[in-house]
Amino acid sequence: TEFFFTACPSICPKMQAQMLRVYEKYKSNPDVIILAFTIDPARDSVGKLNAYAAKLGIESSKWHLLTGEKDSIYSLAESFLVSAAEDPDAPGGHVHSGNFILSDKKGRLRGYYDGVKEESVDKLLKELDLLLEEKE
Repeated sequence: TEFFFTACPSICPKMQAQMLRVYEKYKSNPDVIILAFTIDPARDSVGKLNAYAAKLGIESSKWHLLTGEKDSIYSLAESFLVSAAEDPDAPGGHVHSGNFILSDKKGRLRGYYDGVKEESVDKLLKELDLLLEEKE
């Protein structure tokens, strides 16, 4: 899971480059899905998210770009223990965590990884492999 917005001029492009590594490794594994919630639902319509997915070259059945009510998305980010907020002084008007969050099939949080650092995403890939090997 990640929180992002399509107009992000700072960390989101780096995050998406790293999440593409995760996507490519697991795109044929039915036990892995990627959830990406926009923190800018006022500007990130379903159509805009679809165009963003096409630009990234991803399938929406594997990597879900999601929108909703702003307060619900911010509350969801808080439940994942990551930050997401409007900030008119920030580049793009929003601030958010760059973390990727690994959770299991039961929704339990299993790890946090810096989504802009290759070595952190390497750790995510290793730990996801271990999670996939676990018996329920």
